[in-house]
Amino acid sequence: MTIRGQQRRQRYSASGTFLQPDEGPDRLFQLTMLRALLLPPRSRDVFVLTEMHGYTLPEVARALGMSKDAVKKHLRRAQREVQGV
Repeated sequence: MTIRGQQRRQRYSASGTFLQPDEGPDRLFQLTMLRALLLPPRSRDVFVLTEMHGYTLPEVARALGMSKDAVKKHLRRAQREVQGV
């Protein structure tokens, strides 16, 4: 592989997002937040509370008036969408 090809491959993060040479973890955080904004409201609320604020599933369920299983479902859905799967 040429040096140019190696450089091109290094610009991709583990999630497959294309990174510019001057971009780093802050840019990935911004992209994650942008994707989270596009989620349906319930999934977005669950994602933000668990992933961004560190609440546990029972705490989120209590705060949003949902069952723990519903919180799990919304969290899985949100994680898939944010990761682009």
